[in-house]
Amino acid sequence: MGVRIRLRIRHDDKSVVTAALVNSGYESEVPEVHIPLALARRLGLKLEGVVSERYRVVGSDVSAYVLGTVRVSVITEDRESPEVEARAVTVPGEYEVLLSDAAIEALGIEIIRPKTGQWRFRGEEKVRSSVQPEYWID
Repeated sequence: MGVRIRLRIRHDDKSVVTAALVNSGYESEVPEVHIPLALARRLGLKLEGVVSERYRVVGSDVSAYVLGTVRVSVITEDRESPEVEARAVTVPGEYEVLLSDAAIEALGIEIIRPKTGQWRFRGEEKVRSSVQPEYWID
């Protein structure tokens, strides 16, 4: 199942709330969020002239395109985390929002049981359950 949280992504005057996979295997130096192309369009992120970088994933390399920066926060039924600035990237063919290890830590998310999808905010006792996945397909 994996851990998925409800995430608000904000760029300029546009905002979308969607599910995001908490992916501790997605390593980055700064908070980073993978945003599928369909969602990037909805947020008004610039897609022309973007720079690509090589990412190493599960034994191979992929090209990720840097889209700029966004603000993200975790939304639950009883609270919202502080916003965090994150670098937005996209990999064509990936349709789910993914959070890097640095973004997970910056948002204060602690994975309790990755297989069953349980997590909590750092410093709280309450164990939370994952939300359903959401896919952004053109």
